[in-house]
Amino acid sequence: MKKTLSILLYFIIISFGVKNVNSQSLNFNAEYTGDFLYNVGGLSDGGGYLGYAKIGMEATLWRGASAHIGGATTHGITPTEMFIGDYQVVSNIEAGNYAFMEYLSLQQQLGKFSIKIGLQDMNENFASLDAAGEYVNSSFGIHPALSSNMSVAIFPLTGLGAEIHYDINDSWHVQAAVYDGEIPSFEDNQYNLNWHLNKDNGALFIGEGQYIRDNGTYKLGAFYHTSEKKYGAYANVEQEVWNNERHSLKPFAQVSFAQVSDDIISMIDNYFHFAMGANFEGVFSKENRDMAGIAFTSVFISERKNETAIEFFYQYQINDNLIIKPDIQYIVNPSGVDIDNALVGILRFAIGI
Repeated sequence: MKKTLSILLYFIIISFGVKNVNSQSLNFNAEYTGDFLYNVGGLSDGGGYLGYAKIGMEATLWRGASAHIGGATTHGITPTEMFIGDYQVVSNIEAGNYAFMEYLSLQQQLGKFSIKIGLQDMNENFASLDAAGEYVNSSFGIHPALSSNMSVAIFPLTGLGAEIHYDINDSWHVQAAVYDGEIPSFEDNQYNLNWHLNKDNGALFIGEGQYIRDNGTYKLGAFYHTSEKKYGAYANVEQEVWNNERHSLKPFAQVSFAQVSDDIISMIDNYFHFAMGANFEGVFSKENRDMAGIAFTSVFISERKNETAIEFFYQYQINDNLIIKPDIQYIVNPSGVDIDNALVGILRFAIGI
């Protein structure tokens, strides 16, 4: 606990210190997210605290060009491993006790084109939805049919890659990327600075088309890993269906599948994922400072194994820098094996500067 408090205090001091040196060409950002968690069921009853601190900088270099650098630290318990035994990971900040480089990239805007190269998180621009990203369970952020079947450059271990984006018009957008095919584990890559591109590791290719209009986002993507011979596709959709200025309702859905070339479905970890939910903004607050959401996410690990997580959250924005989020999840059939269902309570807070 003393270590956690020391890290948090250091983060706050550094964050407020760099805030005062912002300029037109240099911008700093910092954020701390913490989860107080307790679980009943699963592998065993228990709980504790886990946290995720990150700090970054963006610098304008020349016309249309910017550099991005950021580091992070994760600390605290690992509830999936210690207490729950779930496949989808109840907290999207769970990683263990590490400090690492999170991104280091260069981006160039050329008219309707944007090119980005360097150390980056694939999930920042691909296979994500804003509405689904409000949830705490990891599967709402990244399709497990993609992330659990192959080496992918996502939190906490991002990877080298090159992305290109093209804006066809205000509504239609396309993007594609290639990433290092093997991201080393923390055991071989302690600070995420051990980068070794190797043709034997192959590469992960991903492409995505987007349609964004009238408070709705529609995405269709596909991916292929050259050395692991794994491929798949996904679709994401969110659409605001009601808004009276004080309240709004936005449902969403996600679906994905993965397959191994010339192999059978039961040989892979996870081949199908489906999620659906809805967020209601302006529950009690007249200033639209709060939001509630309910959703479920299901993975089919084999023809006879599946896991479903049902999540409910309430979020309140206390001020421009602080958010609190009570969250409840019920995990049905964790990992699709003989483990008791789990009920998980989480109190999340996030400080951003």
